[in-house]
Amino acid sequence: MNKLVITTQYMENYGCAKEPYMKFKGGNTYELPNCGDLNENEVATIVAQVRPYITTTLIESNGGCEEYIVDFKVVSHTTKTVEDWETVTDFTLIGGSVNFMKVTDNREDGWMKKEILERTETWTGDMSNTKRANYKDEYLMEDGDFVSKKELGEWFELNAPVESEITREIVF
Repeated sequence: MNKLVITTQYMENYGCAKEPYMKFKGGNTYELPNCGDLNENEVATIVAQVRPYITTTLIESNGGCEEYIVDFKVVSHTTKTVEDWETVTDFTLIGGSVNFMKVTDNREDGWMKKEILERTETWTGDMSNTKRANYKDEYLMEDGDFVSKKELGEWFELNAPVESEITREIVF
């Protein structure tokens, strides 16, 4: 079994749209699992189909950022493609649309609040339209609840302990 791996470079504009001052800010890794043995033309076709949904230009972002493909390759499904702290976005091609899923594990050394175990983002892309559609952002909480981004604040109000202010009297 093989997987197709596409990596991107992300840049942010610290200038303005007319006079950009770009800085590299990492990128993303996209994987098509269980892709079999693709030939060079099949790989090129898949990359071309996915490109509109994983890249952006300065013009599309109103001068704010740019993301472009830097590499793609077919590797064994056992090949490690990212560091342990990075998150891969899986995608599939089904019936003229591209389906994406990114699951960010927050359990160990996560950057989100500790009550959040995982964040799952999903979206689709229709081959007839280059825009992302059906975006969904869902969180698995420490008590087993699944909440949307919209419901996250309410969940914390009801379930997360309030950190008390610690006051200390200093005596001289």
